[in-house]
Amino acid sequence: MTPAPRPRVRIDVHPIQFGFPGTPRGFEQGFAHLLGALDGAPVKLVVRTRYNIELVFEEIVGNIVRYGAPQGGELRVDVSIELGADGVAITIEDDGIAFDPCGRSDAVVLTTLAEAPDGGFGLAIVRHAMSSMRYERTANQRNRLLVTLSATAPP
Repeated sequence: MTPAPRPRVRIDVHPIQFGFPGTPRGFEQGFAHLLGALDGAPVKLVVRTRYNIELVFEEIVGNIVRYGAPQGGELRVDVSIELGADGVAITIEDDGIAFDPCGRSDAVVLTTLAEAPDGGFGLAIVRHAMSSMRYERTANQRNRLLVTLSATAPP
């Protein structure tokens, strides 16, 4: 009988983990924490990759803060980012209303700027920046979104 292969330990992954209240003030604190962690990361990020990490955070977490709280309820947002040589994995969890962004279609293509509504393009922007996106509702009733970015994101 051949022994099972030992799992490879990835030593090139550098985790960033933090949480904050799902409020506008909490969002500001979370974004400041993200920027500081990226500044101090031992991995040198390509400018476009760093921009896309910040973009995904702003769009996804901004929507969670604006729309995710149950009526009169409070939210908790937890973020985990794994920086690696081959890409970035961003996991965002919240205890808000169930919402699967993977099942939503992108905004309609417009022919003129005058037709453009305020907002509604965040998911399309995130989809352009990412490599993949996966959603699940956890057993403890939290939203979990995993977004991956390549180390050198597409132009």
